[in-house]
Amino acid sequence: MDGHLYRMSCDPGEEARVETLARELDGTIRALKGRIGEIGDRRIAVMAALTILDRLKTAETRLAELTEENVRLERARERAALAAEAEDEPLIARIDAATAAIERLTAEINANVRSSQSGAARTDADGASFSHVVRRTPPAPTPDPPEEPDPPGDTAPSFAKRS
Repeated sequence: MDGHLYRMSCDPGEEARVETLARELDGTIRALKGRIGEIGDRRIAVMAALTILDRLKTAETRLAELTEENVRLERARERAALAAEAEDEPLIARIDAATAAIERLTAEINANVRSSQSGAARTDADGASFSHVVRRTPPAPTPDPPEEPDPPGDTAPSFAKRS
């Protein structure tokens, strides 16, 4: 203050932080002197301290408000997640029921296939004919119709001709 050099001790590594704080305090004091004039070092120091404490209290109040807001938002997020989960439960139940139905049908089909395979094996072992087995072969492909010859004097390739 007023060009006086004060010495302070601090923990190692804190020097830059203390210097920054001192510059901020000096700036606050200079701003106060500019507004209210010279009122003495003690009074200006008290006013600077009150000004800085006011900033601190304002910041603490804002921090508390933001912390409350954060808690409120977190609770709202949890409620939304629970609501979404509750909405998914009927869908999950329907998917489970469909899965169970598919598994039942698969088991029935597998049982039918096994019983028909074992029945065919018994018929084969008894020497019965396999006339009931139908073999299907795909029909033979039909050949493409022959291409018409180009008219005389036409040298354009067939893909370039107009239809």
